[in-house]
Amino acid sequence: MPIRVNLNGKIVPAEEARISVLDHGLIFGDSIYETLRTYRGRPFLFSRHFARLEHSADGVQLQLRWSKEDIRREVERTLASEPQGPHGEESRIRVMVTRGAGPLSLDTETTTDPSLIIIVVPLKEVPSETYERGVAVIVSSIRRSRLLADIKSGSLIRQVLAFSEVKSKQTFEAILLTEEGYLSDGITSNIYVVEGNRLMTPSPEAGIVAGITRGVVLDLARNMGLDVVEGLFPPGEMDHADEMFLTSTTREVVPIVSVDGKTVGSGRPGPVALALLKSYRASIAALLEEG
Repeated sequence: MPIRVNLNGKIVPAEEARISVLDHGLIFGDSIYETLRTYRGRPFLFSRHFARLEHSADGVQLQLRWSKEDIRREVERTLASEPQGPHGEESRIRVMVTRGAGPLSLDTETTTDPSLIIIVVPLKEVPSETYERGVAVIVSSIRRSRLLADIKSGSLIRQVLAFSEVKSKQTFEAILLTEEGYLSDGITSNIYVVEGNRLMTPSPEAGIVAGITRGVVLDLARNMGLDVVEGLFPPGEMDHADEMFLTSTTREVVPIVSVDGKTVGSGRPGPVALALLKSYRASIAALLEEG
């Protein structure tokens, strides 16, 4: 399944996609984005992702020229331009809106013609062994800023640097702390600490991006009878954890078994994470109908 790019309504091979070098999305990182995935070849929870895209646009004072129906249609056109692979591979979808081209000026009123870019690539599935064994993570030296933290902006240098640490330590993910030292989230995930029947996860006050998967999982956790607590938590909470896990759009629910080389709980995926993973996957069919 090749990479497909939809640039302002024209579907082209990735090597033929072109935008201006003066686009402020390139020069200043002045863009917003969403990452989706497919199940059964269909975009998952598109409406929720679009609502967050609108929120990001409002946050950076970028006027969306495309409606939800416009963008959904272009996403579906891009998916349909190349059918699923022979083994039914799913797709990862990135929807981006740039400010548009203009002079070397920070003035947003100098730009013209914002671009809608949709990139579809094969989804790199997490191996089943990862869920069965759990993953190791680190605490990054990169801090999460609360400023515009809930905006999914193209300015991702903190995430790039944090990922370099993950790669150098050969781990799965990094946990970022706030500038005050509280737990925030992962590079591209939300994190959770379980103590008994209590499920703790950083709140928006911790500078997190409130993940779409996070919202689904918290609803499932409450339905399971867990005491869900959102707030500001010091890193020391991880020392008392019975288990930990992370969630993301492309990775679902992944158990964490060590942090900075220290074992979490029993050192194996815990029952809460595994139950939530099972419940999440069981809910996919119904959530697909949500659109």
